[in-house]
Amino acid sequence: MTRSMTPMVEGLAEKGFEPCLAAFRENIQDGGELGAACTIYLRGSPVLDVWGGFSSTSPDRHWARDTAVPVFSVTKGVAALCILSLVSRGLIDLDQPVAHYWPEFGVNGKDRVSVREALGHRAGVPILSGSVTMQDLADPRAMASRLAQEVPVFEPGTDHIYHGVSVGWITSELVFRTTGVSIGAWLHAQLTEPMKLNLRIGRSRLVARDIATVEVPEANDTPEIDTASLPARAISLNGLIVPRMSGLAAALNDPGFQEIELAGANCVSDARSLAALYSEMLGYGGKKPWISPECIEDACQLVSAGPQFGVPLHGPSWGAGLMVPWTVQPMLGPGSFGHDGAGGVLAFAHAPSELTFAYVRNRAGPPGVADPMISRVLEALAACLGIHIPVY
Repeated sequence: MTRSMTPMVEGLAEKGFEPCLAAFRENIQDGGELGAACTIYLRGSPVLDVWGGFSSTSPDRHWARDTAVPVFSVTKGVAALCILSLVSRGLIDLDQPVAHYWPEFGVNGKDRVSVREALGHRAGVPILSGSVTMQDLADPRAMASRLAQEVPVFEPGTDHIYHGVSVGWITSELVFRTTGVSIGAWLHAQLTEPMKLNLRIGRSRLVARDIATVEVPEANDTPEIDTASLPARAISLNGLIVPRMSGLAAALNDPGFQEIELAGANCVSDARSLAALYSEMLGYGGKKPWISPECIEDACQLVSAGPQFGVPLHGPSWGAGLMVPWTVQPMLGPGSFGHDGAGGVLAFAHAPSELTFAYVRNRAGPPGVADPMISRVLEALAACLGIHIPVY
């Protein structure tokens, strides 16, 4: 069925940020997006809040202001903010061993790996032994218990490799051990419910708002990789998920999967909620921060960068759970931190300007490169702010 009209773009752009709206409109109407949304908060207030296109390939499902979408590893940035909030409260110390809070984790040579190292993908446990089922995933504490017993693939702290899913069990168990509730429940009770945000890690089946369906054009699918390799096992959970972008999308489009509290991968959110959450937690606009500036500065100190263990490619650059600027994801340059997600979604903050940014979409972009759609909006934003985005 063909669409009967040009995709609409709705929302607002404050004076001085019209170029960002123009860039977003180009993405929707000429750039090949199916549906997307972008929100920018500056000093605690929205200066751009726009959306457009379609939430699925069905021509009658227009993207609305509160359309949410799976945001893949953007979830890790949200989970890191939760951990850093507890660090700011004195409940967690980044340089204490994970085993200080979670004694069962300190076996098989993992007794000295610090929280900082674990959040920076240096714990050496990117994979699990044995099969994993959907029923297994539905119990994050049981999954964390399995992870705690794993033998590291390298000596913790000496190398790094992306813990694509398993880092979520580390963050979720740390939150449980220090608060007594799960990370999804803590986030919902403390922040998203009081702020009325359309954001959940483990969404409720009672939520009736539209959830966009992620599609992956064949040209933008990631190549097949050796299913026995560390990256494939980490992403696929030993075969539960097909280890390529289309397989990830199929999993995260599943309403049953979306209900699972998986702190490394399955947050469902709209753009406004992500940008608002970052702004609120960081206290931009004169609000009392949930995370102190000193804590953020410390958490953004580089923990891991460059070639990854067993992978002949450079990976992202990480601090303590937060992605910091690197070649594929420069954000707004120095002072930026957050996390991107598979398919070309992004949420981050830029401390020098007290700005937060979120871009979500449901048509996967090209893998392994700086996403052209997001880059178009970021370049317009940088020009509005009078800053230069460096090449890393």
